[in-house]
Amino acid sequence: MFWDRVAGLAVVALGVAYWRAASALPRPLLQQDVGPEVFPHLIAGALVGLGVLLAGGPLLRRAVRWPAARPRPSEAELGPPPDVAAIVLVFAGLVGYTLAYERLGFILASALFMAFEIVVLEVERARWLWAVPVVVLLPVLLYLLFDTLLGVSLPAGLLG
Repeated sequence: MFWDRVAGLAVVALGVAYWRAASALPRPLLQQDVGPEVFPHLIAGALVGLGVLLAGGPLLRRAVRWPAARPRPSEAELGPPPDVAAIVLVFAGLVGYTLAYERLGFILASALFMAFEIVVLEVERARWLWAVPVVVLLPVLLYLLFDTLLGVSLPAGLLG
């Protein structure tokens, strides 16, 4: 409980420092309603709010009379240990996606990445019937959304 308060106060301090740094961003030459500091201010405000909740959670729980937090489970209740090989393969897939993104292009690299992650995470065969259309269509739809509608150029790679 003590460390929750310490962590909460640290998050509040980080949020305040982030707010001050965002306020120091240069102003655009043209007057705009939404300037470059808006989103950093939103993040800083969220940090401060969540830090206050973390630090003041026990006090708030007593004031509102919420039930106490559940006790931590014993080692027997935790279940099997994490699959380290799967975790390493997920990160390896992410590194591979990052390296192949420019060469293969957004659509092909994203589809291969999603298919690789589905295999690594051992998705059941019945769910593959639902996953295959998503793996094929989602990168195409996202490419069309960003490239055509939003004007954000994504690498076309081998398909372009």
